[in-house]
Amino acid sequence: MIKAIIFDLDGTIVDTPKLIMASFKHAININTNETLTENEITYVLGQTLDKAFERFARDKNHLDDMINSFRDYSINHGKELNAYTNAKDVIQYLRDKNYLLGIVTSKSRVAVEQNLRDLNLINLFDCVVTYEDTVLHKPNKEPLLKALSLLNVKPKEAIYIGDHENDIKAGKNAKMKTALMAYSHRYKVAKDEKPNYIFNNFLEIKTVF
Repeated sequence: MIKAIIFDLDGTIVDTPKLIMASFKHAININTNETLTENEITYVLGQTLDKAFERFARDKNHLDDMINSFRDYSINHGKELNAYTNAKDVIQYLRDKNYLLGIVTSKSRVAVEQNLRDLNLINLFDCVVTYEDTVLHKPNKEPLLKALSLLNVKPKEAIYIGDHENDIKAGKNAKMKTALMAYSHRYKVAKDEKPNYIFNNFLEIKTVF
């Protein structure tokens, strides 16, 4: 029986993919001579910033420059982020049904908490696991195992809902059920990881839970 529902944040609850991809392209454009493929641009959606930029970096200082460029662009262009349609209502519905709720994301805690405050979602989750909370990151299982420990549930009692193939891989690595949001920019690749469920929108989550 499922007791806990854990969500990714960017591209799952919060409609940030366009901003993330634009920030990534900006950082690469002003710090390198690289030309990005569409796959490279969308792949960043499921990565830590270190991982996303490391192959373009000459050294640690160059890596830091790219990450700072990304963050500056994101701050300057991300004033009005929105949750996906019906996300807040469905999350509240799940909470009212006494599911334990969590977030596992590769994003920094400062950014995550700011997003959740801006969207009035911060009080709806029982645990939030961010980049700083683990040594290893998705698709490794460590962040999800951290969340399961905080929620005091077994892997078979939880599901992870995300939008990237690394979300599905991480969930499977943790022996959890998984679900993919079909509006994902990585839908075709993520679908190949064979999630247990595919939801076209948040309301469809209510048909299962």
